[in-house]
Amino acid sequence: MTQAIPNLGELGSIPAEYVHTEKTIRPDEELLLPTAVFKWYDIFRADQDVPKDVREEAQDWLRSEEAAGRLELRQEIGYALLHRAGDKYFLMICVWRNINELHTGLYFKDDAGFLPYPVRAEVPRPTMDILELDVTSHERRGWSRYLSSDRDEAAKQAYLDDRCTGILV
Repeated sequence: MTQAIPNLGELGSIPAEYVHTEKTIRPDEELLLPTAVFKWYDIFRADQDVPKDVREEAQDWLRSEEAAGRLELRQEIGYALLHRAGDKYFLMICVWRNINELHTGLYFKDDAGFLPYPVRAEVPRPTMDILELDVTSHERRGWSRYLSSDRDEAAKQAYLDDRCTGILV
């Protein structure tokens, strides 16, 4: 049922100067940790690739966090997103838990390296942007196919081999 919303013009407004630009989702090799395997994705504008040294820094940082016990990983499968937004970088790790739940961790890069993103007290909180959601949508469908499969090693490998890629607007 559709109803008239009297103040619709005031809701969901986007600043006039915002320009929605194309971005690329590019898969990379899996990140293997002793307690998890992550599919890896870089997200960036066509004119601002994710440099290899930043990707390596992010992966090395995750390895050190896992080795130090600061990542609570439980022999899991998931995916990681390294998103370049101008001169900023955001890193998100996502693992499948309790059969069908997506658990996430969010980090950002500053001059000191990667750090946990500050948790905000407000509700609702930011979680993902439209591009990160595209990868998550792809991964959700892949995980659903895995759950409907025999869930053997071949099915796990099929999930890991199925990658989101492309240019998004």
